[in-house]
Amino acid sequence: MYFSDYFGIENPDEHDWFDPTLERDTLLFVDPFLLFSDTEEKWRKSHDRLIEHFQDAFELLAQTGMNRQHQYYKRVLILMESKEPKEFRLGFATKKGVDGSGSGKWLASQIVEAMGEAIKRGLSEIEHFEELGILVEGIDKDRISDLTCNLLKPEFIEYTQHICHSLGIAMREVEVPHSKFDEGRRRWMSSTHLLPTDQKNKAIILVPKRFLRELPTLNGWDWVDEDSIRDDLNIDIARNIRKSDIVALARKNPQALRAWIRSKASSTVPDPYDVLHDPKLLVKWRRAATQALAAEPFTGFPPVRTEDDLIEFVRFGVEKFRHWAEEKGGWRVFWQDATYINAIPEPSMQLLFLAVIDSYCEMAGIQVDREVETGRGPVDFTFSGDRRMRVIVEMKRLTSGKFWHGLQTQWSSDSDARLHEQPTSTARHLPCRKRLRHAEHEKTLALHGE
Repeated sequence: MYFSDYFGIENPDEHDWFDPTLERDTLLFVDPFLLFSDTEEKWRKSHDRLIEHFQDAFELLAQTGMNRQHQYYKRVLILMESKEPKEFRLGFATKKGVDGSGSGKWLASQIVEAMGEAIKRGLSEIEHFEELGILVEGIDKDRISDLTCNLLKPEFIEYTQHICHSLGIAMREVEVPHSKFDEGRRRWMSSTHLLPTDQKNKAIILVPKRFLRELPTLNGWDWVDEDSIRDDLNIDIARNIRKSDIVALARKNPQALRAWIRSKASSTVPDPYDVLHDPKLLVKWRRAATQALAAEPFTGFPPVRTEDDLIEFVRFGVEKFRHWAEEKGGWRVFWQDATYINAIPEPSMQLLFLAVIDSYCEMAGIQVDREVETGRGPVDFTFSGDRRMRVIVEMKRLTSGKFWHGLQTQWSSDSDARLHEQPTSTARHLPCRKRLRHAEHEKTLALHGE
């Protein structure tokens, strides 16, 4: 359910704020550069406050000599700690829900270490927070967005309250972590605020859609990809360069990094993700799922009591989804535009499938989970009838070379031992792009769709 659906807001695309789904995070991130370059002075000032926070930390850290026992060093560690701001419904999410790990103590220590390295190499101040994202291996787009949302949470709360007042959206008093800075103790505290809440009475905080991107404007991959940087540093960038390589290069050449960031900041035109047209189906997959369900409604299914019943139910749901995609024009949503050249990302395809199949499962009393860790790694979907039986489904693009390898890896870790221990078990192969193998208490179903 979208925020606009829950509160009965018509034509959400016409509004300035981003309309999040309430049950699952959206794979977009707040880019601090978009605040820095915004036309509204209040948001540019909020970016200044973001930088001031890190500058204060730089100045405190410079007085410690990087002595971990120094009281200022410990205080900087506290300033850099950040939990995931769940109220925004943004970022990575593998299962149902919007909970996540945030930065925590380990990442705070990595940030402080990088700040210390920067100070040693002559960078005694910070101009853009994203610099740390390039200097620290553990800071990716999710962490940059989390820290930005946490540090500017008071501003985003005020923005949300303004929207709710103007649209007549009901709010209630709710405690929000990391929403008030205690100047005396120099740390973030929880505080109570008037905010809209979801079905579970959890707070919702909105952001302007023009601040959202898939990747920060200032990022390490773009830096090392600049021809001038490669020439100046005399480096050869491989296609599979790792974040650790970028971090090492940035720490060795901080002045080159700083010069690139200044040039980029002064010349780059803001380029937020196009939420309205949503070319990668990062936002409107839920609405596409609603259309699919209307075209292929749940028509009832016999009670699921056995392993074969569960197998047939999953087959039933997948075939209904396939029929919608192949016979009723649903395939069009899997492409970024009418040229049908660039497909939407695989995770968006999976989210769309999950939203459809989850509705079928709810009506049939079946549980489905996405990206569940089993054996040696995650599987895309796990269907459970009861604790004695489950069906594992891998969903990949047909061009993916990892489909059967990934399935075999999962199978070998989860079930091969039992197959070897149970000589009476059998293996069957299904035609029409489907394969089935099963042990006495577990069956794995792979449906290789086009």
